[in-house]
Amino acid sequence: MRKLQFTAHCEKHNLASAQSNDCDTTQAYVADLLAQQLEQYGFKTQNICTDSKQLSVSVENHPLPLSVTCRKKPENGLLMCEISSHPEEEQDWFSRIEIQSVIKQLAQAVENTLKQDESFAEFEWKG
Repeated sequence: MRKLQFTAHCEKHNLASAQSNDCDTTQAYVADLLAQQLEQYGFKTQNICTDSKQLSVSVENHPLPLSVTCRKKPENGLLMCEISSHPEEEQDWFSRIEIQSVIKQLAQAVENTLKQDESFAEFEWKG
């Protein structure tokens, strides 16, 4: 799966914790949003990290870790976020998935989920 980059206008994500780091709060918000919403597209998810910035999505009964990272852009102060997958080197099943459309469906589900939230914009697939 390629990387999805997007900007985050995260003021509403920080309402509960005004003192916290914008990047950390938004990363956790995105991971939680995906964990909740991807199930509507038929993907099972679970948080795999105690800091709530990573989640695992089940693809053909195999876990596919997704990582959410955000950083502040110095030129405009907006957050640039990125969602990427990190399949383990040992997971040779990943290259043997017969129907690559499942991965494409997951990518589309991730993008559609984020586009429903008005605080995210400028979506671009990389890689």
